[in-house]
Amino acid sequence: MQHALLHPLSSSNFANLVQLLSAYGFERKYIFRVLYLSGLCLLRQPGQLLDSIRFHKVIEKQVIEPDPVFIIGHWRSGTTYLQNLLCQDPQFGRVSLLQASMPHDFMTLPAIYREIFRRILPARRIMDNVKLSLDMPWEEEMAMASYCAYSFYHVSFFPRCIEAIFQRAVLFDGGKPEYIAIWKRCYLNFLKKIQFTQPGRRLLLKNPANTARIGILRQLFPTSRFIHIHRHPYEVFKSTMHLYTKVQSAWGLQSIDGESLAKHVLASYRELMHACFSQCAELNKQDLVAIRYEELERNPSGTIKMIYQRLGLEHYAIAEPHFLQYIKQQRDYEKNSYAITEAEKELVYAHWQEAFTRLGYEK
Repeated sequence: MQHALLHPLSSSNFANLVQLLSAYGFERKYIFRVLYLSGLCLLRQPGQLLDSIRFHKVIEKQVIEPDPVFIIGHWRSGTTYLQNLLCQDPQFGRVSLLQASMPHDFMTLPAIYREIFRRILPARRIMDNVKLSLDMPWEEEMAMASYCAYSFYHVSFFPRCIEAIFQRAVLFDGGKPEYIAIWKRCYLNFLKKIQFTQPGRRLLLKNPANTARIGILRQLFPTSRFIHIHRHPYEVFKSTMHLYTKVQSAWGLQSIDGESLAKHVLASYRELMHACFSQCAELNKQDLVAIRYEELERNPSGTIKMIYQRLGLEHYAIAEPHFLQYIKQQRDYEKNSYAITEAEKELVYAHWQEAFTRLGYEK
């Protein structure tokens, strides 16, 4: 278990925490996690209120810079590596880990608290060897976990309800207008805060859950661009199982068995990718580029240059030295390795055949 202050729900507004606990419940053995989360949230309320009072009007008026860029793709498909690489370009604004984990009060957070969080932050992420720092790029889905009921991060806390959360937070239960309206309001409020702290910078956002929300994002940002990164389905399956097991062990308020978890992963990947394929078909060619993680890994500089050309992104020459430096720094990175059985391969292919075919992967 990581330090209590690092639990993603420790920065939730208290009403949201109560709503989540009422909707999904918790197991008795996790009562102490629930109690300390409740206490932490209550203690954070004054600071969150101060932040709101001080910045409410200016955030309400904040305009998001045109043409934000969204990195999409199923979890464990290489979205983090792509985000970290592209964020070396100084033209982009992005969400930091500090902002995503403290979305309600990061603008007024005292320096001493920032230092405390810096000291207790683990050296690496729970699920892999990616180094952590409070200023590193992060996904805004973590912030949404503290804003409202529509965040896929909630599966890390309530795994027994994983299917209900996926349907509600990612697919909005088939696109219910009232769910989408709440999510839009919360999402825009947070992104306006991010834009306020990085004026004039075009936002680069990475969020796997947005892979099924492309149509909604285009409603909010009609001139947005999308980078879809995908990876061999066998690798995605094993890595996703590892991810869920690790985060639910660290943050969970419920338990789930491996069979139920695998059943969800198989079903949700199929639904997420089907939504992605159908919504991407509505985009103009200049607004979408799809890349393979394997190709990005093999030829990162060439892949990034191709992305800039396909999406019409400017200032590649300025950003190129930053890209090359980051690529050099990552040469010694050791990614996780997983063994997959023939039975698992058959199961994955049976459920994900559409993705194999459309993405061009061999069985």
